[in-house]
Amino acid sequence: MLRRHRYTHRFTVHSALILPLLFMTASPLPQTEDAGTGDEGHAHEHEHEEHDETETIVVTGSPLEHSRDELAIPVDRIEKSEMLGNLGSTLGETLSRVPGLTTTGFAGGASRPVVRGQDAFRTEVLEDGLRTQDVSQESPDHGVPINPLAAKRTEIIRGPATVRYGGGASAGVVNVITNRVPDRKPGEAISGDVYGGIGLLANERDMSATLDGAFGDVAWHADGAMRRANNYSIPNDSNPHTQPGTQVESYTGSVGAAWIGDVGRLGFAYIRAEDRYGIPEDDEPVEIDMNIDRYRIEGDLTPELPGIEAIRVRGVYSDYEHDEIASNVVGQTYRNEEFDGRVELVHQTFAGFSGAVGFHARNRDFRAEGEAAEFLAPTDTVMAAGYFFEERALTDDLHGEVGFRVEHTNVEGLDVDDIRRDLDFVPLSGSAALLYDPLDWLGIGLNGSISQRAPTQVELLAGGPHEATSTYEVGDPDLDEETSYTGELRATAKSGRGRLEGAFFVTRYEGFIYGSLTGNSVDEDGLPVADPDDPDALLELLYSDRDALFYGGELSGQVDLIHLPFGEIGIDGRFDIVRARFTDGDDSNLPRIVPIRWGGGVYFAGDAIDARVGFVRNERQDRTSPFDEETASFTWLDASLTYRFEPIDGLKLEANVIGRNLNDVRGRNHVAFNKEDILLPGRSIRFGLRMRF
Repeated sequence: MLRRHRYTHRFTVHSALILPLLFMTASPLPQTEDAGTGDEGHAHEHEHEEHDETETIVVTGSPLEHSRDELAIPVDRIEKSEMLGNLGSTLGETLSRVPGLTTTGFAGGASRPVVRGQDAFRTEVLEDGLRTQDVSQESPDHGVPINPLAAKRTEIIRGPATVRYGGGASAGVVNVITNRVPDRKPGEAISGDVYGGIGLLANERDMSATLDGAFGDVAWHADGAMRRANNYSIPNDSNPHTQPGTQVESYTGSVGAAWIGDVGRLGFAYIRAEDRYGIPEDDEPVEIDMNIDRYRIEGDLTPELPGIEAIRVRGVYSDYEHDEIASNVVGQTYRNEEFDGRVELVHQTFAGFSGAVGFHARNRDFRAEGEAAEFLAPTDTVMAAGYFFEERALTDDLHGEVGFRVEHTNVEGLDVDDIRRDLDFVPLSGSAALLYDPLDWLGIGLNGSISQRAPTQVELLAGGPHEATSTYEVGDPDLDEETSYTGELRATAKSGRGRLEGAFFVTRYEGFIYGSLTGNSVDEDGLPVADPDDPDALLELLYSDRDALFYGGELSGQVDLIHLPFGEIGIDGRFDIVRARFTDGDDSNLPRIVPIRWGGGVYFAGDAIDARVGFVRNERQDRTSPFDEETASFTWLDASLTYRFEPIDGLKLEANVIGRNLNDVRGRNHVAFNKEDILLPGRSIRFGLRMRF
């Protein structure tokens, strides 16, 4: 059961004003003639990657080719080198320092990204634009089968991306780009990227390798990655000194190839992932043994047909299974077979409009066995959707976007009373946006959306004990579509010496679907227990809907202050905030909303050496809902040093040492269901070596 604590620290937000003032006083904003106009021109982005024109394109936010500054919605591109610098045991942990993102943090191997305080059914996690097809949305102890070492880069949309991805993306999208189906012929006959790392926090061992090449018109790709880690250490004043149930063992690999010709390409890839990781439990050791086989096909056709610029086909089929093992006995098994596919037709410019129409379909066969069958009976979900996206230049400085999506979702299965349900939903989504560039160095984006989301199988049909969260969950098959109304303002200022970006959003939900704790304690059959402190007692959780309001924003920036012959010295900073409350009834707060976070640092960026010292502060979260515990504030001190060199022509080496939580302070992730039982990692020091050829 959860242990309850109270904390008394307070916060002042004066420091949030420091970053924009420093940016404005330290760097003249009008761009110089040599300053870049896209991401490659930002002085702070010292990635030292081998960029070409295609790598500046963002593929997640729009079916058309754009850089992130050409989109009205906030999009982040996290390159591989930055992901290696923030490497964690999961994708969520690796990305948790991006403004507006955090992680569910349930276990060392199960930590799903959370966008703007909303996880599970409102944040889509994708691999190359299609679903990961796991069961991480059903429970926070279920991991996402994507090893961050396999990513070429990651693109993040903060804000609704429902036109292409549906109502499950009403908070945002995290899209991992892997190039497992090659999209172009490599410039070399063979090239590679090899990484090895060790960590002192949990005796971590990381290794990955990627190879790319071509035979005539056929490009091929192969990759593999491995990670092992013991239970991680927690701050020295804790007892015990390690966090039980946080061990991880992960393997992933893939092979793929694509024929690339004058009229398009056609390719295929096979991906295999195996994860075994611990679940923190007080009474017995619990592990999850997960594996997934994924088969992916991609095609692009550029036909010489009137009005058609390109036809794109993407499809992936997955066979997923995981066992939950307690004391070396398999107690629960989850199986998921799923197909996700998309066809997009990009049309040529007509009457000033550029855009695309698309068809998106999904078929999911979910099965739970053993004790898990008591939580959720087998279900089948079928979704089909059509959408369009159009954009047009309104003036030289003003650009407009509009999109619409209609889908049909069918969910079939048994409810809590063992009654067969065959439920149909027709969610609609629409969006409109304006992008205004009044000055060379200033861009302003304004967008609004109305989106609907069909209730999921858990929200509709759950009806039994959920051991991971110590709850007895009951779905409501009478739930209707959830509707959200979002408005967002984004502004970006950039110069040859830095960049400042901010966004503010408001989302109002009608019929926000959530799991509400009733305060009752029940047994595994849902019957009241006499003693609520009984270690086997479960908290009763009912799925229902209420009106809710989310609002907040992000601010990030960096500026080069001092120019030296061998590099730049500068500062960076970030700030994000999310507030969420119900707007009907008692006007109470929503549970597990991320607290205010802010931080900054000083960096040196040179041709051979990069160095940075900074901090990240999580403020106290006392805006809690009933049965949700407060968490105290804490500040982590971080540092990193990277050295690049080329011992022989064509072989590039990059060595780094990275320290996290160097002050070894205690912290808890307020978003986690089990935050009262789990401390965040203590002092962490990692060493890494990357080789590219």
